[in-house]
Amino acid sequence: MKNWKMALGVPLLFGMLYGCSSNKATDETGNTTVKQEETDTNTNTDTNTNTDTNKDMNNNGQAGTTQNLPYNFAEFSLDVDYSPTESYEVDYEYETTGVEVELDDDRNNIKLRGDEALAKLEPMFKKLKFDASTANDEVIDHVISVFGIDKNYTSFELEVKFADGTEKEYKKTK
Repeated sequence: MKNWKMALGVPLLFGMLYGCSSNKATDETGNTTVKQEETDTNTNTDTNTNTDTNKDMNNNGQAGTTQNLPYNFAEFSLDVDYSPTESYEVDYEYETTGVEVELDDDRNNIKLRGDEALAKLEPMFKKLKFDASTANDEVIDHVISVFGIDKNYTSFELEVKFADGTEKEYKKTK
């Protein structure tokens, strides 16, 4: 009888332990993501609802040259200063593990992270129609228009990493 309990108990215990384990993890923004497991076919699956399936990421989780990004950029960092204590900041980073998004608007007392920030910024991101070859002044004017930036800013800084891996900085001070 003791051996019978042991014969049933051990596999049941392993089954419970396996069932309790999970590939889910939570990132700093509180979004649940699925850890990637290496396979011979090198297929990536992402269950974060804010991202598309991405097949052309390199091993560091950085944007490849032909990937299917939701926008024409993998990273977007905007910092507009109005005074030493007032600024407007947007940070967006697309990775294999999900999307990191932040919005800090001191003038309107808005601080959003994760899904809330993406919901607010997504309509603006969709309107951005420039690439690495667009003239700097044209990019700056376009971003100011799309984001509704007050023209009374003291400095404008934008860093973009495009889908093809090109990184560009756009700066303007008054």
